[in-house]
Amino acid sequence: MVITGSALFIEPGSYESVLKQLEEFPQVTVQAVSDLRTELVVNLEAESQGELEDLCDRLKSQIVEILDITHMYINFEDEVEKIVSGS
Repeated sequence: MVITGSALFIEPGSYESVLKQLEEFPQVTVQAVSDLRTELVVNLEAESQGELEDLCDRLKSQIVEILDITHMYINFEDEVEKIVSGS
């Protein structure tokens, strides 16, 4: 499992709309929002790095108000353990 701490940069005035649309993505947990409501701090969960990339692509294509997604922290621990164990 890959877990991130990420920032979603969104269009000004789109906070409520983005929040509602994010409900369709159970892999996304909103943790905090900036005072201007133009940045959200979220956790993203995926089974692999490839799935994480797919999730980010889907988020940006389905929620057009998302301007960018920046990962501030990525936990690859389970992925590394799989590689080391040969799974």
